[in-house]
Amino acid sequence: MKYFLLFVFLFLVGSFFGWCLEVFFRRFFSAKKWVNPGFMRGPWLPLYGFGVTVMFTIIIVLQKNLPLDIPLYNPNGAYNFRGESSPTVYDLIPISIMGASMILLEFVAGLIFVKGFKVRLWDYTNMKGNIMGIICPVFNVIWVALAIIFYYGINPFVYDIANKAYVYMFGQSLNSPVTEAGNVAHFGFIFALGLVYGVMLVDLIKSIDLFNKITKFAKESGLVTRYDEMRLKQKELTKEAKQKLVSVLPETVKKTLEESKKITINNEVVEKAKDTISKIILIDPNKSTSSNYDENGRPISIDEEKKK
Repeated sequence: MKYFLLFVFLFLVGSFFGWCLEVFFRRFFSAKKWVNPGFMRGPWLPLYGFGVTVMFTIIIVLQKNLPLDIPLYNPNGAYNFRGESSPTVYDLIPISIMGASMILLEFVAGLIFVKGFKVRLWDYTNMKGNIMGIICPVFNVIWVALAIIFYYGINPFVYDIANKAYVYMFGQSLNSPVTEAGNVAHFGFIFALGLVYGVMLVDLIKSIDLFNKITKFAKESGLVTRYDEMRLKQKELTKEAKQKLVSVLPETVKKTLEESKKITINNEVVEKAKDTISKIILIDPNKSTSSNYDENGRPISIDEEKKK
């Protein structure tokens, strides 16, 4: 029960910080504006919560149970289960298991939403080697890279947070012997966790209902088709507006713009590199999966043709 409460806390922490990460990523890299990511309305993304909890558990289990003659990364003896150790080749054991677990988690989560809620929170159908558009080799490599970053850079801090939370809840550290006093949880802390999870449950129920309504409306109204048409029309209007703006600019400004275009066009190395990368990782560089999402990057519905 004590470890269950600890994992419940870590799940919440991972969900919140994952949400923060997605918000800033979409603000500065993808959507270019502030967007509430994921399928829930509150500040949490459960996939990240599961990811942090799974990876933390794998590391702790291996640190505790692997023979001591198999040294694992343990900066400054942080885990207290074994002696201090720098990175070794044996670190490939937890990293490989963590990477495989995250790929499996992504596949299971994606499958639940595709089959259960009829929406895609992400879509890799345009990526080579993808399986049902849910996982693909490129992102598999990214998950392994993230497992490495988590293992060497993040988990020591996660362990420290978990240990402090454990001390606060039970009055003893993760490595202390089990005692009667240590079995009594801090009431206020548990109450706060229960309150947050109650709000999260209500959010989940409402979000599921919202997804069902969106899916039904999209099917009945042909929303996906109209969205594509709207996107193309918007591109045409934007192009016309740019042409009109350029036509009224002074000649010196026009000349400067033309020169900047030439510099961009002459940058053949960059363009060839982009084209080569696209051909390596994409099935069709001209094919887009953006019609699955609205202007904020949130899912609309599944294109029935893609499901087949």
